[in-house]
Amino acid sequence: MNDYKCPVCGNSTYSSAPLVRVKCQSCGNEFDPVMQSQPTPPQMQYGRGVFDNGPSGKSRGVAGLLAILLGSLGIHYFYLGKNTAGIIFLLVTLLSCGVLGTVVAILSLISGVLMLTATEEDFENKYVYSNNTMPI
Repeated sequence: MNDYKCPVCGNSTYSSAPLVRVKCQSCGNEFDPVMQSQPTPPQMQYGRGVFDNGPSGKSRGVAGLLAILLGSLGIHYFYLGKNTAGIIFLLVTLLSCGVLGTVVAILSLISGVLMLTATEEDFENKYVYSNNTMPI
């Protein structure tokens, strides 16, 4: 059994026959097993497209569009796993009958633009891995 380690995520892929190209079962990255001895530095994991999933599995493009289109309902925070912030945005919008909903919508619009323009690393650190209940 051959063990091929993915240079992007570090997970192992097993095969009974030697392969020319290996596709990682975890992240989908295709790599050459001959070049396996040269691991990809961690900073090379970033720099993907806006709608590609980052190392956390969250896409900054999806989060940004959710913030812009459905931000006053807090949908983008639910997507990012910040449920407390999502509930706060949802309750403020529903209970204020839209009066404070415009303020929440403007905050969400700004947050969505910031998500779309941030680098993948900044997005992951600020919106996914931070302990902030409501990262704006």
